[in-house]
Amino acid sequence: MAPDTHKIDAHSPPETHELITQAAIAKAKLPWIDLILKSFFGGVFIAIGGLFDLIVVGGSPGLRQSNPALATMISAFLFPTGFVLVILTNMELVTSNFYTMTFATLQRKTTIYDLARNWVVSYIFNIAGALFFTGVLAWWSDSLSSDAQSTYAVTQAEGRVNVNWGYNLTRGIGCNWLVGLAMYLGTSGRDNTSKIFGIWIPIWAFVALGYQHSIANYFNGPIGMFYGTNFSVGKFIWASCIPVTLGNMIGGAVFVGLSFWLLYGRGPALPNEAGAQLGGDKREDGHMNGFKKHHDDMNGDGMRQRPRGDDMA
Repeated sequence: MAPDTHKIDAHSPPETHELITQAAIAKAKLPWIDLILKSFFGGVFIAIGGLFDLIVVGGSPGLRQSNPALATMISAFLFPTGFVLVILTNMELVTSNFYTMTFATLQRKTTIYDLARNWVVSYIFNIAGALFFTGVLAWWSDSLSSDAQSTYAVTQAEGRVNVNWGYNLTRGIGCNWLVGLAMYLGTSGRDNTSKIFGIWIPIWAFVALGYQHSIANYFNGPIGMFYGTNFSVGKFIWASCIPVTLGNMIGGAVFVGLSFWLLYGRGPALPNEAGAQLGGDKREDGHMNGFKKHHDDMNGDGMRQRPRGDDMA
């Protein structure tokens, strides 16, 4: 008898979007205190990835000078650590929520109020978490202890702020398009190893491509300001925070949420031929009737109905 490959293959696109919908519904049901705490830790975890990146590449001035492409690739490879922590620990990250909440709201499974509540609270407390980590666990802990590291912290911050406003808008779009795809791939995997690979590759790509993530910038900008950048708080908000956030919203809500809703969200969750091939779903009935028997093997992604409304990050 042939082995049941369904149990080890990834979920098909329709199955994955059924899980995305259930995640968004769970997000909408989160109590206020859970939403606040999950959002705070989401910001902290993203800042952890930013500091990991900064310490290594900042401490390699020779490599940056002799082989900048290799330095960029190594730097970008380290940053996804924060995203893996967010998703596998079930925290809230506003940039992934731009995708998930849009998709479910377009399906009318969540409301505009649910979407706005989630976006506003997660954005505010993601910022709070990132700033807390920046001040307490990066600046006060003297993590960037060498001159090369502190100098690079200034250089990378100025490169994010002292640029054209429109550039940061489009860089924000590109970033969250890939963040949404990382969320999709992380959801489609059935085990933690698959999820980590699925999350890691798109995030690695967006960092290497020079795209901008609004919450990460609340670490990268302030840490550079602590060491003496040539821009003010006002310019940081106007030239970086606003355009990158708007770009992230467009990238997540339009290029991922709306696009995937048009493909997979307007009718019953029926895997088509391509979806079945991609997902390894070879059941004879060709529909989602057997889906509930299998989705509980998702590891740590919050798809089960829980009394506290735990959700996918």
